[in-house]
Amino acid sequence: MVIFFIFIIGLIAGSFLNVCIYRIPREKSLLYPPSHCPQCENPIKWFDNIPLVSYLLLKGKCRFCHHSISIRYPLVEALTGILFSLSYFFHPSLNILFFKNLIFISFLIPIFFIDLEKKIIPNSLSYGLIISGIIFGILTRSFFSSLWGAGLASAIFLAIYLVGYLLLREEGIGMGDIKMAMGIGTFLGWKISLVAFFISFLFGAVVAILLLLTGLKKRKDKLPFAPFLTSGALISLFYGERLLHLYLTL
Repeated sequence: MVIFFIFIIGLIAGSFLNVCIYRIPREKSLLYPPSHCPQCENPIKWFDNIPLVSYLLLKGKCRFCHHSISIRYPLVEALTGILFSLSYFFHPSLNILFFKNLIFISFLIPIFFIDLEKKIIPNSLSYGLIISGIIFGILTRSFFSSLWGAGLASAIFLAIYLVGYLLLREEGIGMGDIKMAMGIGTFLGWKISLVAFFISFLFGAVVAILLLLTGLKKRKDKLPFAPFLTSGALISLFYGERLLHLYLTL
């Protein structure tokens, strides 16, 4: 029963994250104007704004102009609900660590989709991730672990940035990725962050090779890295300790 309630909360949070994904990169207010169709600009009624349900009832189209609604909207809502539920499944207690995970997820999801679409990571989200991680580090008595995580992330990603710039004369990674990695470090601590970064680089390498082999991307084409960082961070959030233990026991 509790996990179902958390799933509903996740759907509602996902609806708000959709607002963030659309408005933050366009530098629009998150509060005003109220939700409206980006095509015809008609306000969306409350009964057309119920997470998942309204999308299905409207068959993925605006009630007024019948323009297609992006599949991203129900996807973000469902993904947020599932990840919130997983947080409780792995840590079945409504304590500070549980809420820390929810905040972490709530930053990662909009960063994932904004970077995927716009190839940018807004400073408001990356700085918010860093500051929130440090605050939760203080609240959970893991402040120094958060600082070490941020320091390790900045060292690794700055090194990649400098190597790419000095050897290839181009940015191997963006400054937004560096700031995002620091935020991940503050939430996960330095040990689990290493697992997250390894998974991110592994995923990134595999996808890049596949895209090159299929001809969908050329060698100098750039890929947004935040989706890989997000994937690595989320996997490490739930399985990081187990993966680290598995590695150490091999």
